[in-house]
Amino acid sequence: MEPMYPLTGTQMNTRFSSSRMVPFYFPPSKCALWNPVPIGDYIYLHLNYHRNPKLVVTEKTIRLACRHAKQNKENLPCFLLGSLTVDEDEESVTLTIDRFDPGREVPECLERTPTASLPGDFVIPCKIHTQGLCSREIIVHNADNFNSAFKALQHHVCSKDSLDCGKLLSLRAHITSRESLDTVDFDLDWAAVTLANTFKCTPVKPIPIIPTALARNLSSNLNISQVQGTYKYGYLTMDETRKLLLLLESDPKVYSLPLVGIWLSGIIHIYSPQVWACCLRYVFSSSIQERMLNLLTKTQPVLN
Repeated sequence: MEPMYPLTGTQMNTRFSSSRMVPFYFPPSKCALWNPVPIGDYIYLHLNYHRNPKLVVTEKTIRLACRHAKQNKENLPCFLLGSLTVDEDEESVTLTIDRFDPGREVPECLERTPTASLPGDFVIPCKIHTQGLCSREIIVHNADNFNSAFKALQHHVCSKDSLDCGKLLSLRAHITSRESLDTVDFDLDWAAVTLANTFKCTPVKPIPIIPTALARNLSSNLNISQVQGTYKYGYLTMDETRKLLLLLESDPKVYSLPLVGIWLSGIIHIYSPQVWACCLRYVFSSSIQERMLNLLTKTQPVLN
């Protein structure tokens, strides 16, 4: 069964005083926490539900990589570096590759690592041949590569690390160059791995929100996502009167209270890849002790 996530509005119940501390209790019954009757059409979430990710590679990066391969007789693996961004219409992502990194050996590490990668870089392991191999001879991913990619993807959705859409897509590349007189032909082969989990979103009637400082900030014209220039997300729990309490991702209560969903600020459309990424973290985070619906705790990341 696919998990269903209600879309909550920004309605608040102002009967709650933000300055008065009151005991917090989850509803006695964990069934029917809100009215599940849909008020609109379903929406499905996945990284490539609307269209596949777009790949943009600069010519100078490819030429530099092939020049390095010609000078390196051992044909060692190297890296292509770039950045992954959510498209303006939020229907997919674009991966822009604009740097080459020859890589380096690291003691006690079986694989080479980039020499100059920066935080937030999208790193693509790459192999280059200058002998003009036929495409049917090229193997971009071997069994070890797949195993490593699966472990990295599962670790990211289960961990407390800062959530990054770029770490939910694993990519490898193979470049073949052929020279003929004064021309050079390049063949680029790519293979990507990501999680196959798709979420089905159901719009429901707005659920009242406890007017905490965080809730008021998110409903203001100058909220934290606008100030910081990036989207923000966190989790939702519920009090005994079935009103939602918004929690920051870093709030310790996330790991002790039952959670009923997620909130996001700074996105335009519910089908944004960032929403999909946050749903994955909500479902698979190993730090969350209890989440609703309970059936979600029995699922596992599915890779493709």
